[in-house]
Amino acid sequence: MVVVKEEVRLHIVGIARRIFTRYGFRKTTMDEIASASQMGKSSVYYYFKSKEDIFRAVVEFEAIMLKERLNRIISKDNSPTERLKAYILFRLHHVKTLENFYAALNEETLSHMGFILEIRRNFEIEEQELVSKILEDGMEQGVFQLSSSKIGAIAISTMMKGLEVPLLLDEAHKTDREELLEDLIRVLLYGILKR
Repeated sequence: MVVVKEEVRLHIVGIARRIFTRYGFRKTTMDEIASASQMGKSSVYYYFKSKEDIFRAVVEFEAIMLKERLNRIISKDNSPTERLKAYILFRLHHVKTLENFYAALNEETLSHMGFILEIRRNFEIEEQELVSKILEDGMEQGVFQLSSSKIGAIAISTMMKGLEVPLLLDEAHKTDREELLEDLIRVLLYGILKR
């Protein structure tokens, strides 16, 4: 019975994910989720207490997807420089592809939901730990020159947050985005690579 309940919950999350992606949290209704799930609204309420509860499940699902993708990319046996470059490219390209998670990280209109602040805080901590580990490896190998991998990780993850919006919105650079990202990576790495 527990397995069936979890399968139904996952089905609802999958449907709701598409609807939230299309219309956003505010414009999505429980009626739409129920209809698209081919269930009655009361049946959806059996599995989830509220639209906010469904949104939380969707965002947590996307957070797990993001971590798995990022860990696959970062865990390749590459040099610290290549792993840092892969992280930066992933962060600027792929976080936005999980639109509900991205909205949870960036939209202030969602801040009233307590779990959003928790998700943001957890993502920030995990991101900084990941970058710190890459920087530590680079310091041990004599590739990066830093006093503290933790301070370097805070600086890099903060830069990534600050760069997302301008890079995503700048229409002038849409066609040469790859070249722009390569330049950005060179600028970020220049200050920490030993000469």
